[in-house]
Amino acid sequence: MISACSCSGGGGGGKDGGGGGGGSTDATHFFLPTKTGDNTAAPSLAVDGAGGVHTVYPTYAGGGAYYAYCANGCQRASDISVVRFETEGTVANVALTLNAQGKPRVLMSAYAKVYYASCDSNCTDQSGWKVTPIIEHSGKKEVTGPAFALDPQGRPRFLLHTHITYAGIGQGEPRTEYVTCDTNCHDPSAWKAYPIAEQIWHRTRLRFNAEGQPRLGTIVRLPDASVGFRDYGTYVECHGDCTQDDAWEGVALVEAYADENEAVTLKPSISLDLTSSGAPRLLVLAAGAGSKKQLLYMSCDQQCKTGDQNWTRQLVSENAEITDGVDLALDAQGHPRAVYSLDYNIMLASCDATNCTATDAKWTPQVVEAANNMKADEIFLYENCTVGTWFLHTPSLVLTRDGGARIGYQSRDVSGGWIKKDPNGPDCVAGTDMTWSRLAVIKP
Repeated sequence: MISACSCSGGGGGGKDGGGGGGGSTDATHFFLPTKTGDNTAAPSLAVDGAGGVHTVYPTYAGGGAYYAYCANGCQRASDISVVRFETEGTVANVALTLNAQGKPRVLMSAYAKVYYASCDSNCTDQSGWKVTPIIEHSGKKEVTGPAFALDPQGRPRFLLHTHITYAGIGQGEPRTEYVTCDTNCHDPSAWKAYPIAEQIWHRTRLRFNAEGQPRLGTIVRLPDASVGFRDYGTYVECHGDCTQDDAWEGVALVEAYADENEAVTLKPSISLDLTSSGAPRLLVLAAGAGSKKQLLYMSCDQQCKTGDQNWTRQLVSENAEITDGVDLALDAQGHPRAVYSLDYNIMLASCDATNCTATDAKWTPQVVEAANNMKADEIFLYENCTVGTWFLHTPSLVLTRDGGARIGYQSRDVSGGWIKKDPNGPDCVAGTDMTWSRLAVIKP
């Protein structure tokens, strides 16, 4: 069980390294392909040894998801091969990983079922895939975040938790389970779920170190007498038999920031990557003093599960316009790259210092894509709306061996405006009229 920390959200440098400016990256941007009429949400990405990008992105409503492959050097949607998965119910979350041979494994969490999909050859053709519902939970459980990974033997594992309800209405008893399969993973009976916490660990990033031990960056929901609950950015390790709850230990590091009243709901966000030696690095959107948003980079090299005193942190940004979604990746030299949404534009912050949590460590922000540079929609506006604008959010980051980057995110077209086209018609009601997954290809 994780207990609340006494720590605050203060960063090491006290600066706003991700402020409103920064140069622009040398990037190509395009929408990921879909069938006509499909709207899609935020993608999950992975890159193989040849630099090819694999991505999975769910349809926004109605069920289903897409797998797409883009070879190294792709520059446009026509370079992408795509297949569509069918599911019962809308897929709320997708997670993607590759095995040692670069073959994709996918987990999809829909309202009532969790699906596992795999392909070992001909993966750009529907016939190469097998998709199986492996868990039926009738809406009582869910997988959130990139909580799916393969251990060093290529065996799939993921974190499953009690479904989180809006405002806690009808909330089930809190529980998190570690779900495993060793062989024959398209047989639902081959999957085993082991309770590891009587708490909700959500928005999790699961990684394995070289010894096959799980490491988590997760948001732990803890009871709070004044507001009902609080969410904490937390680091968790498992040692020994991970089917036993006492093998999992961790430390709550900082209160996470969330806001249901943003134009796009700002969910608590955390990301984890491991250095070549297995040391954890975290990126957390934290709640600072006075309800400030603080994008924190956090580092620990030893005894990381025992207390927050072993962690150092650096404030990457405290811009009030930070919006939904963060992701972290370390390059081949262990230097951090952080993506996030700032005023619904996609940003990339980089640090090449020896110690990126040092007070004088320099974080350089760059604009991956500015929403106002995208062509405005003039077709699918809501009735009597006059303006269409793009909101970009929930980015996912992978780095290529040659020093490039691939960033996926959700691009949401929103109608608005104050002047009526038809003065006798209804007022414009601002809202999303279409949403598509988008990919930015950044050259080395």
